[in-house]
Amino acid sequence: MREEKGYTLVEMLLVLFMTGVLLTWVVFSVSPTKASTDEEVFVSQLQSDLAYVQSYAFRYQIPVRLTFYSENGSYIAKNVLNETLFNRKLQEGFEIKSSTLYDITFYPNGNTNRFGSVNFARGGTKYQLTFQIGQGRYYVQKK
Repeated sequence: MREEKGYTLVEMLLVLFMTGVLLTWVVFSVSPTKASTDEEVFVSQLQSDLAYVQSYAFRYQIPVRLTFYSENGSYIAKNVLNETLFNRKLQEGFEIKSSTLYDITFYPNGNTNRFGSVNFARGGTKYQLTFQIGQGRYYVQKK
């Protein structure tokens, strides 16, 4: 008999099987993490856009209007000169569900022209953007 050094077919299949099991475990453990990261990015982007609109109105001393469009899942900010500051499409999976307001104006003193809320949803998770009366305060909360 000759002595050959190498792997048998059974050993090779065993290693491939174990690698497959480990890869499957990694993929399924990363999926929930990606979903929560997408939600955090959505909230962070929305808050950053609101802060930008408010600071733009304050800095340039002109009103800025923020309009939400539920039909195409986007929002747009324009100043009174009708210049577009940004046009943001919601991340995939997010939609505007309902709203007590579809547009809001930020004045140069930081205040808003009205109060109300905009509801967003992604799957079973709901978020509510609330503008408080006076002082231009707003917050986003998970429902």
